[in-house]
Amino acid sequence: MKLGGFGRIADYEDICQAGFDYAELDVPEIEALPEREFDAFCNKVWKRGVPVLAGARALPIVNPWFFTEHFQAMEYKDYLEHACQRASTLGIKKVVLGNGKARWLPEESSIQKENRFIHFMRMFAEIAGEHEVEVILEPLGPKYSNYVNTLPEAVRVIREVHMPNLFTMADLRHMVWSGEPFEDIVAYVNYVHHIHIDYPASYPQRPFPKLEDDFDYTEFLKALMKSGYQDTLTVEADIPENWHYSYRNAASVLREVL
Repeated sequence: MKLGGFGRIADYEDICQAGFDYAELDVPEIEALPEREFDAFCNKVWKRGVPVLAGARALPIVNPWFFTEHFQAMEYKDYLEHACQRASTLGIKKVVLGNGKARWLPEESSIQKENRFIHFMRMFAEIAGEHEVEVILEPLGPKYSNYVNTLPEAVRVIREVHMPNLFTMADLRHMVWSGEPFEDIVAYVNYVHHIHIDYPASYPQRPFPKLEDDFDYTEFLKALMKSGYQDTLTVEADIPENWHYSYRNAASVLREVL
């Protein structure tokens, strides 16, 4: 299994030096880079040899959108084309759609507009597929979103969208806050193409996991091993003061699955 570090472009060098196998960086930041800066960053990644395999926060949207009167699917088509083209050039294999606020349901009846989300995800996956990039629909806990909170809910949407490059992921924090059984990782492992972990018992802080935490990571790790999952696992946590120390702590917690 590959262990990734999460951050912004400015954190890439620290992620490399700390010892991570790959970086997971912010997609809107990558998409917005001037061409010369993007080319320079690509060259840096290629020379450094530590790939950027995952892209976080697929959309630059921080307010409710999908289920509001402001929704216009084509508004972000050009953005998706450019973001996916750059993701492919940089070597990103997976783009994660978290964006919990964007998919927030303003009221219960808003779910009647779900078809627009389905159509948007189909468009997104089609564009990403043209660049050989996977789209990862992330289930988020109830503090982050009120739509698609668990693996079964994500899988239902994936089946509706029916695109070969659309998958989901398991995030320890969101599984804990949603009260989701870790056994769901085993049950839906064929749909799981990415993992996130941090210390999940705090909010909104997201510290790196460490052995002395007052949270038992055992059952989560057992579920990963039982599922046979062997792909990317990112420590999606707040930017640490000491990357080396934080990496060693996380690697100690995860040593059985790495």
